[in-house]
Amino acid sequence: MVIVYISLALFIGALIYLAFFAFKTFKDSKPTIENVNETVTRIQAKTDQIKSETDQLSMTQKEITEDVQYKKEAVQYTVDAAKQSPEPFKNIWYTIKGDKLSIRKRSDG
Repeated sequence: MVIVYISLALFIGALIYLAFFAFKTFKDSKPTIENVNETVTRIQAKTDQIKSETDQLSMTQKEITEDVQYKKEAVQYTVDAAKQSPEPFKNIWYTIKGDKLSIRKRSDG
């Protein structure tokens, strides 16, 4: 019977020892866990900031692309209009100048 009491006392002692070191380990690791949580929070904030900046840059890029396309079309329209304009302007110039002979030569050719 004495062996049973000794075994029971050793078992209870082992449980107390386990609880003591588990609590000590938890207490010692708490600052590390808090540090990791703070680091994760900072990384998440930076990630959100980068995502926001990426979205803003994408929107700006789209606006610039649309603006370039609009200006390209405007320049193309102006170039096309300028290509069609020389003949009527030359005719007006020759008419004003009175050089009808040049107009006839050009229209015959």
